[in-house]
Amino acid sequence: MPLTPLDIESQHFKREVLGYSRREVDAALRSAADALSQVNLDREELQRMMQATRAEVDEYRRREKTLIESLAAAERLTEERKALAQAEAEKLMADTRTQCEQLLQRTRAEVTRIEQQILRLKVERETFENKLLALLEEHRRLVELRRQESGIADKMRRGPSTGPQGPDGRD
Repeated sequence: MPLTPLDIESQHFKREVLGYSRREVDAALRSAADALSQVNLDREELQRMMQATRAEVDEYRRREKTLIESLAAAERLTEERKALAQAEAEKLMADTRTQCEQLLQRTRAEVTRIEQQILRLKVERETFENKLLALLEEHRRLVELRRQESGIADKMRRGPSTGPQGPDGRD
């Protein structure tokens, strides 16, 4: 059991003739009791401070643990969201590629259709031009034939002549 100031103050010594001065011993005991009392007060204060510090340290450790757990959860969430965003981006890219390929196929098909239409129109134009040229040639030939026939008819109406003369008999 620890020594208390009361233990020191209540300490009694036998009296002897040649002993210490009673006043000095009492004063020393009171001084020791006071010092011990102050030490006990200081010790109690230090124990309270130590308990408070331990409570603070425990609170800081609890907060640290919470922060570490929160940080780990945030990192996991970040990684999950990053993975999800990556997956969505890849899906979007794949969808976009598919749409681009479909558009490109439709565009190529349209280009092929237009090229075929242009070719068909060129053939039709060439056929039309050939028919027109043939028709013009036929009309030219008919006009020439009509002129020839008209010249023969004129000669026949004029009768036989001695040379080329006009309808009034002159050249």
